[in-house]
Amino acid sequence: MLDHNWYNNLLTIKEANNASTEREQTFKKIAPLLARPEFKGRYNLCLVHRHVILEPGERMVATGLVTQAETVPNPTPSDIIPSCWTATGVPFEWKRVEAPEDIIAPPPADLFREFSEIVGKGIVLGLSLARDTVPEGQIWSERTDYERRQHILEMKPVEEHSGE
Repeated sequence: MLDHNWYNNLLTIKEANNASTEREQTFKKIAPLLARPEFKGRYNLCLVHRHVILEPGERMVATGLVTQAETVPNPTPSDIIPSCWTATGVPFEWKRVEAPEDIIAPPPADLFREFSEIVGKGIVLGLSLARDTVPEGQIWSERTDYERRQHILEMKPVEEHSGE
């Protein structure tokens, strides 16, 4: 079972973003790894961070574009799979799937090994399941609704974010 205290001690998005240094060099090394045929379109780079404070027994679970804190009593539910991992392979966010054919295998051990050789074993960069391709002129935008304890993804035109 996920240790909620471990998750609560992750950096915030702002802290993780500020701690992610030497991006250009790191991205140049990671790009060929994630572009390999066996990984392309399956896994992406992500910032390891928390969205809200979890209570005992809770996990961050995505249903569609909304990720929220949920109590998950079964440690291995059949409809919830890991969707984000630290560089060493520790899952920290999950995704709800509708059918068994929607289940995507976690990154293999050799990907985590090669990935952590590039980024180190720190807590800033990790791997996530790939999302749908963003259409030209669009960008994923994320926000957190702290009152509802939800992280919300939206697709928006790039020009709305040009100054951020």
